[in-house]
Amino acid sequence: MCRLRRFLDMHISSRSTAMKNASRRATPPPAPATGTLPNEITLALGANLKKLRLAAGKTQVALAYDAEVERSRISKLEGGHINPSVMTLATLCYSLGTTLPVLFEGIVTTNAPTSEGGSLRRKNQAVLNKPTALTKRHARRS
Repeated sequence: MCRLRRFLDMHISSRSTAMKNASRRATPPPAPATGTLPNEITLALGANLKKLRLAAGKTQVALAYDAEVERSRISKLEGGHINPSVMTLATLCYSLGTTLPVLFEGIVTTNAPTSEGGSLRRKNQAVLNKPTALTKRHARRS
């Protein structure tokens, strides 16, 4: 009985020490800043999508059904809260009876690469540190 008691005391004490150490661990460093959504581009795209959807006389539910996407995705697209793929946009255009150039009409904003001051587009984006010689060589070719 005495051995069992010592074993339990040691086990309980080591677990509580491990739990204390776990709570003392440093918090992980913050993730690098990424482009925040909505931004100027996604807001303009969402406004165009909503305008085209209303012109087609469709609800978000009807468009989502026709394009085979979730209704909440249509809402997020129109609000500029997600960055859709070109294939998703092409499917939405088909369902609305329009084309990609019409969907992007009036959007003139561009996004600089990260190495030139632009923000990260996603959390796991690789960042290229461009050497100046390469940049100069590339500029001469243009």
